[in-house]
Amino acid sequence: MSKGKRFIITALLSIPALLLVLTSCSESDNNPILSLPSELTESDGKLFDNKSLEGKPLVINLFASWCDPCKREISEIEKIHNRSYKPALASKYLDDLNVTFVGINSGETDIDRAKDLINQTGASYIILYGDDGTLLQDVGAVGLPFTMFVNSDGEIVGTHLTAMSSDDVYARLDEYFKP
Repeated sequence: MSKGKRFIITALLSIPALLLVLTSCSESDNNPILSLPSELTESDGKLFDNKSLEGKPLVINLFASWCDPCKREISEIEKIHNRSYKPALASKYLDDLNVTFVGINSGETDIDRAKDLINQTGASYIILYGDDGTLLQDVGAVGLPFTMFVNSDGEIVGTHLTAMSSDDVYARLDEYFKP
């Protein structure tokens, strides 16, 4: 099968998933509830307690080590998390609104490569491993990086496919998390 035909077939098969993603971006009273896989681990291999995230607004970024845009986005999120970019604005979200950033390595079996990526980017926010791609499928993501904005009730109130700059993240935080 030619590359062109494969591309067209892949694009057509991706339309339902894309519609699900776009639907999850719309404002409604029926936002999907996030359910994280129970087998996620921290870098030391210890099982992560998902309950520690309950009741907090979250920015969850799904990534993989082979994804160059993911690397850029992890670095952009880290600028906000470590308050090196627009520190007053970062403090508004991190301190006043208690927004928590979480990175989840998705669909990748080589955890060491993912850990190398995190070491390269210097990410200091919560990074989790062990999603076999199920979460990516469950939320209807058609690619990486994929970022979800989750309110304190656990509802996915917004999503974004492709890498975001720090300013893009701030704009979404403004849109989805009001003081």
